Amino acid sequence: MDEPDEALPPVPESELIALVAVVLTRARHREAAAVISDGDERYEVAVAPGDRWVVHSSTIEWIGTGSSVRAYDTHDAVGARQRAEEYPPGWYHPALYLLWPHLLPLWGRAGDEYRPVRTIDGLHGPSGIVFERVDAPRVGGESLGPWAHVLLNDDRQVTLLEWEGRTWTLLDINE
Repeated sequence: MDEPDEALPPVPESELIALVAVVLTRARHREAAAVISDGDERYEVAVAPGDRWVVHSSTIEWIGTGSSVRAYDTHDAVGARQRAEEYPPGWYHPALYLLWPHLLPLWGRAGDEYRPVRTIDGLHGPSGIVFERVDAPRVGGESLGPWAHVLLNDDRQVTLLEWEGRTWTLLDINE
C-alpha cells in the first residue's frame, strides 16, 4: 500500500467528506477496550469519555486524564514504578489512534499534516481511506507522497493504520 492505485476512478469529494465525517463522529465519544498491535508489541488499550485512556504494553503502562499523562514501568516480580519521563500536553499514545482517529493529523483540518484524497473500495462500499501529505511534492499534478492509509470494517471502525512508516492493527475490541 505504498502508493494508491491511479487506475481507480476518483470518488466524488462529497462521498469522501461524508465517509470521513462518519468515521470521526462514530469514534469521538467512544468507550471501549481493545487489543492493538504495531507488529512488534501488543497493547491493551481502554478509552472513555472525558479524554481518559490507558495503554498497557508488556512492560509499560500509560495513563492519560485530560491534559496529563503518567507512565509506569510494570514488572510482575516488583510491581509498578512511575517513570521519570515527561510528556507534553496533548500527547497521546499512538495505539489510541485506532479507537480515537479524530486525534490523527490526517483529516484535512486546519493544522493537519495530511488530507484525505480517495477511498479504498471494498465489497460493501468503502473499506478505507488514502491520505496524502499536504505539502507533498507534485509531478504532473500527481502527488509523490508520502501517503497514509486507514482500513475500515463495515461499521466504519478503523482496523488498520499505516502512517509514518508504522502499521497499527486492531486485533480485538469490546465496545
